[in-house]
Amino acid sequence: MINKKLNVRCSQAIKCISIILAVVCCGIFGVCEKCIKSFPDDITVYGNENISYKYSITISPNNQSIKEIKANADMGENSQIKNLTLLNIIPIKEVNVHTVEKRFVVPCGNLFGIKFYTKGISVINCNNIELGFKTVNPGAECGLRSGDTILKINGKDMTSCEDMQTEITASGGGSLNIECERQGEIFHTVITPVQSDGEYRVGLWIRDSCAGLGTMTFYDPQTNKFAALGHGICDSDTGELLPLDSAEITQAKISTITKGTNGSPGIINGYFASDETSGRALLNNETGLYGILDNPTSYFEPIEIANIQDIRKGEAQILCTLDDGEPKYYSIEITSVNYDEKNKTKNLQIVATDNRLLEKTGGIVQGMSGSPILQNGKLVGAVTHVLITNSAKGYGIFAQNMFDEIDKKLN
Repeated sequence: MINKKLNVRCSQAIKCISIILAVVCCGIFGVCEKCIKSFPDDITVYGNENISYKYSITISPNNQSIKEIKANADMGENSQIKNLTLLNIIPIKEVNVHTVEKRFVVPCGNLFGIKFYTKGISVINCNNIELGFKTVNPGAECGLRSGDTILKINGKDMTSCEDMQTEITASGGGSLNIECERQGEIFHTVITPVQSDGEYRVGLWIRDSCAGLGTMTFYDPQTNKFAALGHGICDSDTGELLPLDSAEITQAKISTITKGTNGSPGIINGYFASDETSGRALLNNETGLYGILDNPTSYFEPIEIANIQDIRKGEAQILCTLDDGEPKYYSIEITSVNYDEKNKTKNLQIVATDNRLLEKTGGIVQGMSGSPILQNGKLVGAVTHVLITNSAKGYGIFAQNMFDEIDKKLN
């Protein structure tokens, strides 16, 4: 009888231990999964510095018990792969570690104007041409489509819409050999103009330049290389990234601000304040506009660019210009940090909390793109988009991603 009771108790004890171990394992797997999702695949460190990544995890259903966990990665020299471990024991994932020197830039936040000239001629649309009782569309018939770039006609470089019209007129209705670019790929086609209302036409809606306003993010005080916008300049009709031939940077001033509301994003309206060029853009890609300033105005001292693994949810600031004075700091909150490399312009989700900002703009507005985001005295990112459904909210890009573009592509 005693042995039977002992066996029952042992069996119950084993079940309890099994349940506890199962709960512990589930918790560990949950923590590991969270580490995998919330830690970047690529990190930068200074020298042989060790890092520790902290986050909070709820261990009770009523959110009363919060515990802090450390995930440590052992560093080495230069660029190499290291294992990220939980509590220095449990392997979680491999990370690419890049050893760099500390990077200092001057945060800006000032409004600027840009006169943008495309590389070649951008095709906006292919239009029908009425010829008596029939309709033709030479552009579509030869395979052109919205977003294409016309580089050459009959071997001649196309730098303006006037260049193209000259070739079309000179053709007398004869076929034209066209060299085009589509999503980085070069192709050739033949287009035949038609005569309509006494002129030769090809039915293409085209563009060779544009102009607008944006916010400067930062510049390197040693080289005067700048980064701005946090996203590329795209065609307003096609949404395609405009191929950059040349672009002039000039001073701009604010005329009015259209306050944003939920469902209707606001906008900073302004004008070019000078005909003098203060810099030139050399690169337009998905992460921003980059180039060199001639004589940059320094409102602020250089600050350090934060490593992306050091950016946290919580209080932060943006630096932007909302009048004709100097850029000012406004309070925001970083509500989400995203390391997804596929969406580089939405690394941060932010919400405006400063009453001065909310009263004047309604939150994040168009024209504010490029405004520096700072946290703990470091530059962490730049504003990129407003959330249309909630004008107080928006997105941002990591400043480190923008600095990498300058470092890699403007040397």
